[in-house]
Amino acid sequence: MEIRLFDKIISIKNLGCRYGSQPASVIPPSVNLFVKVTNGCNAHCAFCSNAGYSGINAEFDYDKLWRIVDELIAKKILVNRINITGGEPATIPHVVNRILDQASVKRYKDIHLHLNTNGLLAASQTLMRHHRWNSISMSLHHYDKNTLSEIYGTKIPDEAFRFNGVNMDIVNASCNLIRGYIDNPTEVEKMLQYAISLGLPRLGFVALMNVNDYCREHYVDFDEIDFEAIPHLYFTESRNRGGDCKCSNYLYNHNGWILEVYMRNYANPNYCESSLMFDGQYLRQGFHDDNIIF
Repeated sequence: MEIRLFDKIISIKNLGCRYGSQPASVIPPSVNLFVKVTNGCNAHCAFCSNAGYSGINAEFDYDKLWRIVDELIAKKILVNRINITGGEPATIPHVVNRILDQASVKRYKDIHLHLNTNGLLAASQTLMRHHRWNSISMSLHHYDKNTLSEIYGTKIPDEAFRFNGVNMDIVNASCNLIRGYIDNPTEVEKMLQYAISLGLPRLGFVALMNVNDYCREHYVDFDEIDFEAIPHLYFTESRNRGGDCKCSNYLYNHNGWILEVYMRNYANPNYCESSLMFDGQYLRQGFHDDNIIF
């Protein structure tokens, strides 16, 4: 579905996911708004679209962010969620806290607010404790800290993943499937057990998106992994958006602890075209630098 926003034609979602071969159901016109508060990060992951970034962030335009949200509300477009992302948001907590303050006022309090973080910094833990988050996604790409340090290109602090005072009910961990790391049923099962040991209620496995050579060389499709070979992992449902993306959901039962498990494969990198990205200066359709709306 196309609409006009700030005098530009943009695409938005008006169809939900399909269940198997069933047709997609109609949903209210909606968007996900990604807010990239920084390109900087304490980690140096080779699979990240920000890999190698060493620039300086421009001053964040808070007024413009809320003008965008107000315009979407005025157009009767549902903001599914505002995703605070980066880089690593915890590297500039003052920016995130100012957004949290405004998101807490009556006009915006019903908008779903989501944090993406790697959870490594003390500031990450502080941000995760804020009461305004509706959901939090924490990157966690291996069960062994030394191997995780290798993936992140930085040492994992001893105090990482302690979650003191964090509402764990809203937290999920997201693990990239990476060739040579988590790429077979045995490694997946170890990740499941590690997530439970951390007290996490859900864990996702995500196929790498085609953003650079590393991703192409280390790509693992979750169809390659025999999840049925993992004891006590039970399939619940699958969804898809045609050739754009596919997902499957499971429950894992380990000694009475139930872990929600999901698999995501964004087969089409352009799938996210129906999302909006604000980087503190410009609003874009999708994640392309040249696709500026406002």
